[in-house]
Amino acid sequence: MRRVAYLIAAALSLTAHVFIISQQLTRADWMNAAAYTVGLLISAWVLIALTWLRWPTPRLNPLIVVAVTVSTTAEFVPLLHATAVPTSSYLSFLIMVALWFGLLPLRHAAPATVTALAAFTALCATRPTYDLGLLAYLACTTVIIGMASSFGQQITDFQQEAATFERASLTDPLTGLPNRRAMLDHLHHLHAQLLRGEHAGFTLVMLDLDHFKTVNDTRGHATGDAVLRALGPALRQQLRADAVLARWGGEEFLLLISCPGPQEARAVTDRLNGTPLRLPAPLPTVTFSAGAVLAHEADSVSGLLDLADRRLYAAKRAGRRQLRWDTPRDTRLTH
Repeated sequence: MRRVAYLIAAALSLTAHVFIISQQLTRADWMNAAAYTVGLLISAWVLIALTWLRWPTPRLNPLIVVAVTVSTTAEFVPLLHATAVPTSSYLSFLIMVALWFGLLPLRHAAPATVTALAAFTALCATRPTYDLGLLAYLACTTVIIGMASSFGQQITDFQQEAATFERASLTDPLTGLPNRRAMLDHLHHLHAQLLRGEHAGFTLVMLDLDHFKTVNDTRGHATGDAVLRALGPALRQQLRADAVLARWGGEEFLLLISCPGPQEARAVTDRLNGTPLRLPAPLPTVTFSAGAVLAHEADSVSGLLDLADRRLYAAKRAGRRQLRWDTPRDTRLTH
């Protein structure tokens, strides 16, 4: 959204500067020609940087601030020999200040604005004629811009903190994977789409590390934590890019794969069946037991989870290190 705003603003600015400069050429009026030329070059450069060089918008901010400041200063320098400061220069000052507050951190924009306001006031007050009311209006407007920017910055900070808190509440702190709450939210969303006919189907796989307690008991909990952290990247090597892996709790993980039918589901899960996961040295190689279920095999998310859990424990009872599509009383998709 910000990128689009920058593109629109740069295009409008370029158009306006081309029009102004063309009018100056027609009338042979060179007042503020240098400032308009700099503005034209800035606008053109912003468009090139965004469309051709593909710069991110934050990278442009310092360039825009410096260029606008130099351009506005170039507009003010001739006023040192003028008898009065024109109203257009007051507007240029406010535009520069607004850009400072919009593109710079508040801790930089505020002192720069105070310094600039003092210098501009001195420039106006030392002219033979000046409008005290206009200066007062300028000062008040500058303060309002600063207050609005401060309030906007507080809102932005609050939104960023809320987003960070929300991400943290949906992420497992040990593994960095989505946690149980995040996966449940995603499952309910997909299942609702499935019921409305808006999703082709998915496969749910519940995995549990084999003999993980032995790892903790013999190698220590620090090694156990390292195993859990390394499990996500190791599993990712066996999975499709669109698969969602979450830590369900303890040494249990939940895997969601978009697979509309049993044949495709089996083709994906066969790569996991009995596969040992080789973790980075010196961590041990681990295996897992798993239970898989198709989305249409239960009419609710809780039903799918219960069925996947029962198939997981069927795999454990059958000797571990395997993925089961059935329980002893369920042979709809025999393993």
